[in-house]
Amino acid sequence: MAAVFLLLIFAFAGAGLFLPDRAFSPQENRYLTLKPALSWRDVRSAAYMSGVEEYVTDQFPGRDRWVSAKASLQKISGQKENNDVYFAADSYLIGKPKISPADVADQNLAAVLAIKDAGYDVALLVSPMAAEILRDKLPPRAYTPEQAELLSRLRWEAPDVFVDAEPALRRAAADAQQVFFRTDHHWTTAGAYLAYQAYMTWLGEAPVPADDFDEKVVSMSFRGTLWSKNSLPRIAADRISVFEPKQRTGQTSAGYTVEFFDGAVTWTTSSVYQEEYLSRKDQYAYFLGQNQPLAVIRGTAGAGTDFANAADAGAADAGAADAGAAGMNSAALRKLMIFKDSYAHCFVPFLLPHFDEIHLADLRYWKRDPIAYMEEHNIRQVLFLYNADDFGGDRSISQAGAYLALR
Repeated sequence: MAAVFLLLIFAFAGAGLFLPDRAFSPQENRYLTLKPALSWRDVRSAAYMSGVEEYVTDQFPGRDRWVSAKASLQKISGQKENNDVYFAADSYLIGKPKISPADVADQNLAAVLAIKDAGYDVALLVSPMAAEILRDKLPPRAYTPEQAELLSRLRWEAPDVFVDAEPALRRAAADAQQVFFRTDHHWTTAGAYLAYQAYMTWLGEAPVPADDFDEKVVSMSFRGTLWSKNSLPRIAADRISVFEPKQRTGQTSAGYTVEFFDGAVTWTTSSVYQEEYLSRKDQYAYFLGQNQPLAVIRGTAGAGTDFANAADAGAADAGAADAGAAGMNSAALRKLMIFKDSYAHCFVPFLLPHFDEIHLADLRYWKRDPIAYMEEHNIRQVLFLYNADDFGGDRSISQAGAYLALR
């Protein structure tokens, strides 16, 4: 036994010396610690040995297999979670809701209402996450009411601005529709479409009917953020799909440009869908790429024809043709400012027929005065779109209102 024990120690130590280091782990979707530089100051402060410990942990031979084995053993042993991810029913991995200080939601809601009081047309769409909508799939005694309490509070304190997508998501989940990924914390395109319907109804306009889209599957190999935390080997991959507008006789294809700004560099694409990410680990970035401080979507000549015609038809079917036509055929450019997290990325494509310009700002990375920006671009319509964890815990949202106090 002693000989086997020593053999294992020296075998793994030797493998660690000769195997090349990895800078990134696709399985865990994160960068790994590289060998720290040796310096006398770091040795004296113990920072060097701390760095060595992290380096050995991240570069341990066969790390991916050990991480998967650990998750599997925890599930077999009866544990209900690993790395704040629940082992849920029907092969779902469901993120554990975050416990956030109460004052964060207070400050964020105050910012939303302050912008509304400043004369902007403001909507607030806070989506519940899988832990709330799919609570029946959670392990016994795992459910906690944080998200339900937050949504109930927003309904009560901000009824004029709150867009309530929860009922539609809950009904769809009860009908066995997949509104959240099984391996990722985001909603699916089908879930985003339900939120889009809720938002357009809140605006008093008709959404494009679901029958006017064709569902196109673009990936069958998506394993998202929750799988990266767990790495259960037997969890099947998710599929990613998009809703494409059906082509009608005599109609031209919609056209638009997307301009991204990462804080230093600006670049432009011709699609909200970024095909290159389908061959990478972070496949959800197929929708609008990775989080950037600012993105602007502008319609080109003839843009939105297919969508607009489909939406007008839907408005007529719903008995609201006047509202739909007024919203999309206005002579003035119709602009929307969205303060958002990544839940907005697969939601935004549904808005293309309704707005000439859509400006998306991620306040975690965008440090410009948002009020001055909206004034500069003559934007009066605003949507705050966040998942419940982020709205309840992200202090950057309150920045949007803080700039009003400086005026």
